[in-house]
Amino acid sequence: MIFEDIRGENERVIAKLCDCAKSGMVSHAYLFEGDTSTDKEALAKCFAKAILCREKPGYGCDNCLICNKIEHDNYEDLFTIEKVENSLKDADVANLQERLRNKPLGERNIAIIKDADTMTVYAQNRLLKTLEEPPAGTVIILLSENAEELLPTIVSRCTVIRLAHSSEYKEGAMSEIAEAVAEALISREPFFKLKSMLKDVTEDKDTALEFLDALENVYGKLAKGNDGKSRLYPKPYIYNAVSIIEESRRDIKRNIQTGYVIKNLIIKIGG
Repeated sequence: MIFEDIRGENERVIAKLCDCAKSGMVSHAYLFEGDTSTDKEALAKCFAKAILCREKPGYGCDNCLICNKIEHDNYEDLFTIEKVENSLKDADVANLQERLRNKPLGERNIAIIKDADTMTVYAQNRLLKTLEEPPAGTVIILLSENAEELLPTIVSRCTVIRLAHSSEYKEGAMSEIAEAVAEALISREPFFKLKSMLKDVTEDKDTALEFLDALENVYGKLAKGNDGKSRLYPKPYIYNAVSIIEESRRDIKRNIQTGYVIKNLIIKIGG
């Protein structure tokens, strides 16, 4: 599998990663954040191919020895760690650090840290030392469902790549729901009139997060717009709404019940 096989909702993200690999301007650390519907490990391996493939630099060919070894998890300079039981522990990170200190057989060492948000605080603090002073040429890719669980110092030292939810909704459907909700809120419609509209988007965590993304995008467009519709939404109202959306996103990622979070959001924005 290479980038062109998995573009979908993340086409812009993949184009950005391709550009980095082609130009050689690769950061020492990346954080891929996405829910369970996104195959973050597959994307990380595609990125490794794009960086290391000599036949098709920046993309990966999926046919050469390097690409095949990466695909089958036996490339000598690619190291992957993942949680055992419920967490990634200090010893797991220490072992990875030891391997990264060794000179690569090829061009560079690459590490993929699966379940990065399950690292213990000790493990994160240990990893931080490597992120601050990475071995030359090393690329570390953290995979996470919830970056809120990572230390801010870890996140700040990574290039953050947020992956779109792989949704069952047809393209544009969620945007239509979000636009309708935004219009109802500015009109101060009571919550019970919005219940049927919101029923489907509160059924699970991933869909609720997608709704919040779409709603934030609606307000972002309104903030930039200058037509009659946009002028109905005062800037302070929009900024407050975006702040409430971001708070709601954090609550959902902390596993607070989605129905409660969305209802609370509607009440707060609608006044």
